[in-house]
Amino acid sequence: MARITAAAIRVAQGFRRIYGRGAATARRLRFRLSRPVPAGTPPVWTPRMTWNVVLAVVVTAFAAIFDPYFRPFAGPAPNLALQFLRDVTDTMKSVWYIVPAVILIAIIGLMDWGALRTASRRTMLTAYGRAAYILGAVAVPGITVNIIKQVVGRARPRVVDEVGVYAFHPFEFVHSFQGFPSGHAATAGSLAVILMLWHPGLKWPMFTLMALLACARIPAGAHYPSDVAAGFSLGAIMALVLARWLARRRAVFVTDGDAALPRLKA
Repeated sequence: MARITAAAIRVAQGFRRIYGRGAATARRLRFRLSRPVPAGTPPVWTPRMTWNVVLAVVVTAFAAIFDPYFRPFAGPAPNLALQFLRDVTDTMKSVWYIVPAVILIAIIGLMDWGALRTASRRTMLTAYGRAAYILGAVAVPGITVNIIKQVVGRARPRVVDEVGVYAFHPFEFVHSFQGFPSGHAATAGSLAVILMLWHPGLKWPMFTLMALLACARIPAGAHYPSDVAAGFSLGAIMALVLARWLARRRAVFVTDGDAALPRLKA
């Protein structure tokens, strides 16, 4: 009995230490994000951001004109090339990026920071912040998209023969009526901004690559062009807003003059 009691005490002490480390990390994070923003720091939202939103709306509306022309893709893939595109689009599932980020955040957040050297602590803090940004930049647009999907209720191409191209059944809560906007495309938009921030010298090739992957959802028969345009735009804009918000607090990023994209902190 005494051995069992001693083991239980050790387990409880272990959990208390882990909880204490996690709470300490949370306090550090809260302190970093609550610091006053230096005077003269560029705002999160700028006129350029407003024009980006306007452009996204225009592109989505223009893409909707061509939705009926992609009706043939609603059925099974007619060849191996299109089947390959359908398989490739699964790389845009948000879970592939959220889960690793959560694991890394948990590992670093529960470490004993007091036992680390200053250089190691700085490295862990950098990795923690970047993982947290990736988590937020992918998860927040994903949650937003899923809420919009339920409200809009846009029919997917697979049910085009029954309801038509422009059918909307709000609050149906079924997969066939969760087409607008595309969740995969929103993840692609978020990743486009993330890759542009991580690799500024290749930002436009990265943006183009992610846009092409998002467009692959059209021949995959899962979405219409307007669904993809809206999802990609939403993911990209929200990821950029989060990066700029963090840059104002010199967390993960720093502002780069009047540039739309902030810079990663070294």
